[in-house]
Amino acid sequence: MHIVSPLFTTRTCTQQELYAAARGMRARCRFGQAMMLQELGGRITPGSTDPSDRFDFDAMRWHVTLLGLSASGDDMPAALDAWMRAARVSHNIDGTRRATDGRPDCPFNGAAPLPPTPNQVAEAT
Repeated sequence: MHIVSPLFTTRTCTQQELYAAARGMRARCRFGQAMMLQELGGRITPGSTDPSDRFDFDAMRWHVTLLGLSASGDDMPAALDAWMRAARVSHNIDGTRRATDGRPDCPFNGAAPLPPTPNQVAEAT
């Protein structure tokens, strides 16, 4: 299966986007992973089928690129697994993740801004 998205860009992403994409991919079947990759603007490049390339290791490998991360494998499932491992490693070495549950730290942490009050409240600086 050769999937090339016209929206392919080499932009970098935030840790939240990378974490969400990797979690979403792990929760899907292989077809769902390939479709999610295409929806997010990723790219799968298949290995060469030319018989003269059978001894060229790099030409035979499949390559996956998504959200600034690239990975390769012997076939499409192996390449998708390699990308998910690379995303997990990138997340694990990131210093901004929360220590309690491992998710990327968010400046709002899921909370809505406080409503305005008529009383003066001290602000942390």
